[in-house]
Amino acid sequence: MLLPTTLKRFHVPYGSAVFGLALAFCLAAQDASAQSESNWSNQGLIYLLGPTLSGTSGIGPVDTEVDMSASDVFDAIDGAFLGMYRGEGERWGVMVDIVYMDLKAEGSGDGGQLKGKVELEQTTGIVSATYRLSPTTQLMAGALYNDVSGRVLLTGPLTTRRQSMSEDWLDPIVGVLFETPMGGKWSFTGAAQLGGFGVGSDLVTILTGSISYRFNDWSSVDIGYRYLDFDYEDGDGLDRFKFDMREHGPAVGWR
Repeated sequence: MLLPTTLKRFHVPYGSAVFGLALAFCLAAQDASAQSESNWSNQGLIYLLGPTLSGTSGIGPVDTEVDMSASDVFDAIDGAFLGMYRGEGERWGVMVDIVYMDLKAEGSGDGGQLKGKVELEQTTGIVSATYRLSPTTQLMAGALYNDVSGRVLLTGPLTTRRQSMSEDWLDPIVGVLFETPMGGKWSFTGAAQLGGFGVGSDLVTILTGSISYRFNDWSSVDIGYRYLDFDYEDGDGLDRFKFDMREHGPAVGWR
């Protein structure tokens, strides 16, 4: 018996307006700063994250508990990209952060009679404008875009079931960024961001902290920790989708 189920919803019209407004705000900040300053700086960061995933993912009436260690995640990774861009002038700045992960896993139950394959693909993008209050402190405001898709295949002696879903949403996000030198070529960076507020997610929390060692004016290595908490639920019945997940772990980056 084959039971195909496909769940797919997009919040593009409203989401595009929010994301477009945030992007326009960031570009306006960059343009205003570029017009008034000649010392606009640009830097990119490619980093590796060793995440632990835990929480609840729900499709329709079914909730699934997720608990994956960093080693489980690395075993399941089929593709990934993590990168950041930062442009900054004397006061205004722009930050773009992109995280993409494609995870695939297999398992079995009931003495090997029931077998399953699961694929989870997630893309998270954050665009923020920053405004410097002091040499060490900046405010951040922007938008977070999250796209999550998954596919499940269950096979057994009497049944085969395929189920897939795709959901994307946008959240406003605000926060504060703190940077301070530690002496010599060392420095510390910490950031806290909150978002959602019922617009997309009920709440999104992002906390990061890192220590940097600068080799020269254009190259440094960052070692830190990152924590992301998504609390999102939408729809009901078969159209219900829940993504209540925490993703956290050490991160190493090169800029």
